[in-house]
Amino acid sequence: MRIVFIILITFFYSCKKEVKTTDNNAIKIKNEKSISEISSKSSTTDSILFLNLKSSFDDETIKLPCKLNKNDICVTISISYGWLAYDDQFHYIFSDNKNIKAFKEKIPKAYLKGEKYKSIIEEIKVNDLEKEELLKSLISKQTIDFQNYNQSDFKNKTNKVSGCYITDNNGYSITFIQNNKYNSYSHYAPLFYLKNCNDGTVNKVVLEKFIDLLKIWNIKM
Repeated sequence: MRIVFIILITFFYSCKKEVKTTDNNAIKIKNEKSISEISSKSSTTDSILFLNLKSSFDDETIKLPCKLNKNDICVTISISYGWLAYDDQFHYIFSDNKNIKAFKEKIPKAYLKGEKYKSIIEEIKVNDLEKEELLKSLISKQTIDFQNYNQSDFKNKTNKVSGCYITDNNGYSITFIQNNKYNSYSHYAPLFYLKNCNDGTVNKVVLEKFIDLLKIWNIKM
């Protein structure tokens, strides 16, 4: 009888240990699946990306080439070419289904009047590789982190002003739009003011991040 009791006790603990091991394996598999899902979502825009936008947007802010649907993101990059008659503006529109539309617009300077000076806009066809690069730019750390800044952050509060200036250089701006909100950032001759100007009012930390942001979006300066 004692032998039978010992056998039953041994069998009970053996089963309990096996169940515990199986449960631990199940938890491990579940955790690995969760990590995989998170990693997958972070590398695509299947899950909706919401940008930290602050200002109210309307049609007077920027004339977009087409209407945005709910949660669509438009990134508009403008380049002002100094004394040239026309400036360039690029619009990249991202939809939830990873569809991307791209447009290039040539805009006459404000001082140019007359019928012959009109904006010219055309849709740009983007291939799969270009779409992938644009998506990487959208979800990049540079794009996400820069939404924490305001245009006013380009300036330091100081009286240390130098007389450095430059003419006939390019100005750059980038605007992020989503759900009737937007953030917009711009700077004239950013490389010059970063490397060749000792004006204490220029916040070179933010300016350098702005230049990195433009590079992420493949803007050559």
